[in-house]
Amino acid sequence: MATLNFYLNKPDKFGKCFILMTYLANGEKFRHAIETKILKTQWLSNKQRVKSKGIEDEYLNGHLNSLEGIISMSERESLLVHNTIIFSFVKQKFNDTINKTQVRKTFIESYKDYIENSKGKKDIWTTKRYITSLNHLLNFRKAKKYELSFDRINNQFYEAYMSYMINDCKLLNNTVGNYMKTLKSFMNYATEMGYNKAGSDFKKFKTHKEDGELIYLTEDELMHIYRLEDLIPRLRVVRDNFCFACFTGLRFSDIQILQSANIKEDYLELRTEKTKDFLKIPLTSYAKDILERNGGMLPAQFTNQKTNDYLKEIGEIAGLSESVLIVKYRGVEKVEFIAPKYKFLCTHTARRTFVTLSLEKGMRPETVMSITGHKDYKTFKKYIKLTDKVKLVEMNNVWSKKLYIA
Repeated sequence: MATLNFYLNKPDKFGKCFILMTYLANGEKFRHAIETKILKTQWLSNKQRVKSKGIEDEYLNGHLNSLEGIISMSERESLLVHNTIIFSFVKQKFNDTINKTQVRKTFIESYKDYIENSKGKKDIWTTKRYITSLNHLLNFRKAKKYELSFDRINNQFYEAYMSYMINDCKLLNNTVGNYMKTLKSFMNYATEMGYNKAGSDFKKFKTHKEDGELIYLTEDELMHIYRLEDLIPRLRVVRDNFCFACFTGLRFSDIQILQSANIKEDYLELRTEKTKDFLKIPLTSYAKDILERNGGMLPAQFTNQKTNDYLKEIGEIAGLSESVLIVKYRGVEKVEFIAPKYKFLCTHTARRTFVTLSLEKGMRPETVMSITGHKDYKTFKKYIKLTDKVKLVEMNNVWSKKLYIA
């Protein structure tokens, strides 16, 4: 009697397991490992299949079905030739079929799969970042004549690619770090899917991240923009959306999906586009006023790029001409940018403004985090920029108190 079973191997330190196939016939057995790891909670022991919650799960179950089909076909052929199931015959036929059908995907083909699999699972900006990262790698391949393959993603590649990004492309460290982070994410995916069999040198690649200067509006600047009159229609649309984000802490992507059903008198209730968190955000009188002057709903937004361009126009009209110095790094080289403040305005300035002004006005950090949806203080901390005003008030509050004298 012959039996075929799929089961999970021992979990690794992350709790993930390989799926193993065992075929037993006439007291002999052989195993075949499926080179994709899953969590125990994803496995249906009674069905010997993965819980289907997405396209990758369906792909994996389809692969298991194919392996079962190869075994069945080999057994039928054994019965036709030998009138019985011969273990060695079935094993050989199985291995021959697997070796013929297992065509290794190239690095570029695998990366394109990675991008396709991200659609519908990641937000549109993440998918665009993956595409940009691939294009950058293709440009590197062409410029340096460095053939991209899994066995060549090693320390030599890392040094060559880093040099290309910093010295040839003149990219800043944070941009370089983002490209490298995306590459490492892809390599993890390729390893999980069994495309990368060359090793794990990529895990040692450094992804540099520097804290940058965060531009935000003071309360006076925000209220001046909020009250601007005689703006042309396109600038009025951008101004209202931007100020609404300043008063609520919403991301640009969440403003885009906002519908009337999300507005509940004194609150906004919505599931965020980026993190899928459910937020309930109190509406201030300023936020309500913006909704009322637009018929109860925000006007339709422009694209992120056009919005950023128009915000700079609004900032110039509002007189945000104070010189601002931004210091960044390209490798070890310091790069300074000096320009009027309005030149640095962008959609994300709104979220930074909300956090900074809320803290400046005395709102507790945990309250601000519950509104913005930040889950840990480490991530939230980068938005905090203590203003001179905050430091002055706190210094006076502390040192104006009389010291206790025994």
